[in-house]
Amino acid sequence: MSPRVFLALLVITAFAIWIGDVVAQEYAAPGMERTFAVLVIAVAIVGPVAWAFERLGWIRKEKVELGRRRDGAGQKGQRDGGAA
Repeated sequence: MSPRVFLALLVITAFAIWIGDVVAQEYAAPGMERTFAVLVIAVAIVGPVAWAFERLGWIRKEKVELGRRRDGAGQKGQRDGGAA
């Protein structure tokens, strides 16, 4: 996912939460009921947008390995941090 797509999803998610809050204030009681209503509305908005981004090829389903570099850059000269 490119930074542009990430920022687009971030803005869309914030907008969806705002819309969910406006709607939930009218129809849901304060507390967990309103929180759940906001969640459901946000998922109903963000889910199809993320699906569309995936279909357009802007988001790829591939294995993500956090904390590992693909090309091995930066590995030269690094120490393990242990006592010598």
